[in-house]
Amino acid sequence: MTEARQKPTAAARAGAISAEVVVSIGVAFGFLAWSSTIDVDPLDRRGQVSGLAALQFRFAVLAAVLVVAMLVAHRLLAPAHRHHAVRVGCAAAAGLATGLVAGGIAVALDGTRTSLWAGGGDYEWILDWTAKLWAGQEISDHYPPVVFWLIGAWASLTGQEHLFALKDLQLAGTALFGPAAYLAWRLVLRPVWAVAIGVLAMLPLIEPVKPYPQITLVMLLPVLVKFLSVLRGADRLSQRRALVSGLLAGVGFGLLFLLYSGWYVWCAGGMLLACAFLAPWRHGWRPAMLLGGAAVASFLAVGWVHLRGLLAPTGGTSDDYFYFDTDTEPTYIAMWRNDRPADVGPVWPPVGELGGVGVFTLLLAAGLGAAIVLGWRRSIVIAAGACATSAWFMRMWLASEQWETQTVRLYPRTTAVVLYCLLVLAGFGVMLAIRHWRRRLDGEPRRPTAPAGLLLIPVLFVFASAGSATADRYMPDERADHAGYFAWIAQTKPYPDGRCSRWGAAHGCVPQSERQPAD
Repeated sequence: MTEARQKPTAAARAGAISAEVVVSIGVAFGFLAWSSTIDVDPLDRRGQVSGLAALQFRFAVLAAVLVVAMLVAHRLLAPAHRHHAVRVGCAAAAGLATGLVAGGIAVALDGTRTSLWAGGGDYEWILDWTAKLWAGQEISDHYPPVVFWLIGAWASLTGQEHLFALKDLQLAGTALFGPAAYLAWRLVLRPVWAVAIGVLAMLPLIEPVKPYPQITLVMLLPVLVKFLSVLRGADRLSQRRALVSGLLAGVGFGLLFLLYSGWYVWCAGGMLLACAFLAPWRHGWRPAMLLGGAAVASFLAVGWVHLRGLLAPTGGTSDDYFYFDTDTEPTYIAMWRNDRPADVGPVWPPVGELGGVGVFTLLLAAGLGAAIVLGWRRSIVIAAGACATSAWFMRMWLASEQWETQTVRLYPRTTAVVLYCLLVLAGFGVMLAIRHWRRRLDGEPRRPTAPAGLLLIPVLFVFASAGSATADRYMPDERADHAGYFAWIAQTKPYPDGRCSRWGAAHGCVPQSERQPAD
């Protein structure tokens, strides 16, 4: 009879975690450093293609080495030790994922010391505030301060100007997307699924120009999932364990808050409701209160330097920056392009196949449905669903008021939240479907399905998207080859009595009584 596998010691667990951290970050930065040896003219298209091909060749070499190494380890290692190779291999894959992207940015910036955007746009005031902060002057505390600390500290350490230090931080931030997503999702998922779900879902959010906001988002969701999972089991925690867990969670939330706080606005409502409903009030209200109270206290202690600015009367921003995404049909979340649509073509959003809804969005809905059917009680499904729902309601409320208030209030950024949550849910749905299929093969009994009300959510999401996309086609448009031309004519053509519609007079309709008589 074989001996039972011993539970790893704390030192062994710490060593395994450290190995994943070192390998993931090391591979990402190692590939970035290797990419800096590519010498092409990035302003010439042939140079660009040559540089991209060189990156792909190097990526293929390392990918092949990684796959072969994992196969050899699987062959030679004892079954009890194979999981070490899996952990290290998945960590390396996560590092490669965005080390490649960072390497591409390094090629694009080859020969220049200046950062992406060359200090323009938002970086004009970010660099100005950084200079003031490091000169000992006071700055507003309504913006998360970590970016000012990082730019100033790195510039001082390397002896560069802040603008040049920003280039290094953009490259490093881009490289860290994969490791950050992987290591955060390792709090709740096994290595393979942390890559297949966490890192894969992170890909649309990579933003080399300003990497720190999106890195915060890809890390915040798994931290929220972990906290909700611990809270649901608070009745099994000792008071000491509840206190320590709450303090650690609050510190984590606080540090991410100082890196970028915007996502908290969209996710907070849903998560607070989820916590209130799922906390074990009947049998474990004391440890639950201790856990939550410690989390709030440590969060305030860490994040107060920024939170006090947000709570001040002048802490907010009117945000009247209207751009292409503020004119986009509001249910469209299939692509996150920040504030630059680039070469998306003359029609945005793209015309979908089913009532204006594209195949990708339908796949997201199907994945959401699978996650609900197979795991509606799971913490990942609840946390991601709560965040997506909260962001959806906030998005529609703020967007519905933009005409009256003439402000944006950052609502297009909810696209990133909803898209990321749906990608995670779709990936988790695939994971649960595979597990369910395996259980069926083993003859395990079927588990009860989710309530019908929850099963309607994916369908209602498609209905909302299709209805909005279809209605958007008929919004007034002066182009004769557009479906909106029918409404445009209805608005701008005078009535039989010569009068114009309420809005038509402001858009070209001339009342019959005011027209000049024909010669």
